[in-house]
Amino acid sequence: MTPSPATHLDSAATPDPAAAHAAWRSERLSQVSGRTGAAALINYVPLDATEQEISEFPLSARRIAEEPGVRVRAHTVGITLRTSAGITELTPGVETFVDRLGANGLPLIEFGRFTIDAFSLDGTDVELRIYDAEAENLRTLTGIETNPYDPAWVLTGTFHAGEPDARVPWGFTRESDNGHTKAVPGTIAVRVGEADYSLLVFADGPALVLVFADATTGSISYAPGRFLRLDPVPDGDPIVLDFNRAFVPPCGFSDFFSCPIPPAHNRISAAVTAGENRARRTP
Repeated sequence: MTPSPATHLDSAATPDPAAAHAAWRSERLSQVSGRTGAAALINYVPLDATEQEISEFPLSARRIAEEPGVRVRAHTVGITLRTSAGITELTPGVETFVDRLGANGLPLIEFGRFTIDAFSLDGTDVELRIYDAEAENLRTLTGIETNPYDPAWVLTGTFHAGEPDARVPWGFTRESDNGHTKAVPGTIAVRVGEADYSLLVFADGPALVLVFADATTGSISYAPGRFLRLDPVPDGDPIVLDFNRAFVPPCGFSDFFSCPIPPAHNRISAAVTAGENRARRTP
C-alpha cells in the first residue's frame, strides 16, 4: 500500500530516539570542549571588596556587597566584554561593572585565549571563573564514555510541587561551598528498579535538575553522581525521566568547578546503566 501524505508527515515528525540520542552525545562533547566548556576551566577567584589581580588575565576585580555582579579594571587594551547587546572593549584603568553570568551564558570577559565569567551559586557571594582555550584538560579530553541508548531507561514519574520559593541548603564537591542553597520546587515520585523513590529536584533557570547517585557511581560512572535535566510540569502531572540523557557534571571535567552532590533522597540502589559515565582522556 502506498502511504498517504499524512503517514509521511507523521513519520517525519517522530524522531528516532536512538538518532536523537546520538545527536545529543555529539552536542554534549562540543559543549564541554568549547572555549567556555567545562574542560576549559583552569581557575576560580572568590571576590570581596578588596581589588584583586587576576594572575591569568591583565585585569583586577572586586565585589561590593549586595551588588548583583562585580567591578573589573582592565590593565591593557584588547580586553572585551561580550553581552547580549554586543561586544565592547574595556577602557584600561577604568572600573567597569559586569553582571553575574546569566542563563544565556553571558556576560563574558575575553582576552586572547582566556575567558572570564562572574558566577554565584545563590547570590550570596561571587567568584570569577577563568577558562583557557588551550587548557591541558582540553588537550587530553578524547570523549565521554556513554552507554548505548536503551528505551527501558525512559521512566515516568509524578511531580509533586513543594512550597513556593523554597530554598534548601545543599552539599557541594567544594567543601567551602556547603550550605549554599538551591531553589527546590518539589519532588518526583518514581519507581527505579525494584524500589520507589521521592527524588529531590532543584531549579536551574526554567529547567529542573536531578542530581543522583546509583549502584554504578564510583566504579563505572562519575562520583559523587550525575545530573539529569528535566522539563518542568504542573503539580501532580506525569514527568518523563530519560536517564539516557544523564550527564557527567562540570566537576567531572575540571576540578575547579563546585558541583552539587546527591542528597540522601537521590541515592538509587539500582544500577542506572544509561547516559554518560565519565570523561575519557588520553593515557
